[in-house]
Amino acid sequence: MKNKKIFITINWATFTIILLVGISTAAFTLYDLNTQIRFGEELQSRAGFRWGIMHIIILIVVLLSTSLLCFGWKRLFPFNVPIAIIIAGLCYLLFFFTFTIGWVGIVGIFGFLIAFMVGVILIICYFVFKFLEVRKANHT
Repeated sequence: MKNKKIFITINWATFTIILLVGISTAAFTLYDLNTQIRFGEELQSRAGFRWGIMHIIILIVVLLSTSLLCFGWKRLFPFNVPIAIIIAGLCYLLFFFTFTIGWVGIVGIFGFLIAFMVGVILIICYFVFKFLEVRKANHT
């Protein structure tokens, strides 16, 4: 029971930090795009709406993975929140690809990569911990 509380604390603290950083960077980037004076090459990155096949594919992946995660939320513990972090990274990517035009879309890619890496690191750590726990139980 003690390990479960530790996993819950680690999961939700990490998810909250990732979510707050993502919201703040998205807000700061959009604010910066809307307040800067545009001329020359600075016009290449701007706020704007675009929607295409790539956006639809990312949206379908997000919706399918979210629905599967909802169905298996309790069974996937402690891996549920790291998977949710990766899905949140996909939402961040979709947000930047949909509401920005130009090189600023790299911010969305970078944010997704950070969320993906954090989620994968948490999953690997939990797998190692579970493996060591099972191995310890088998030897006693």
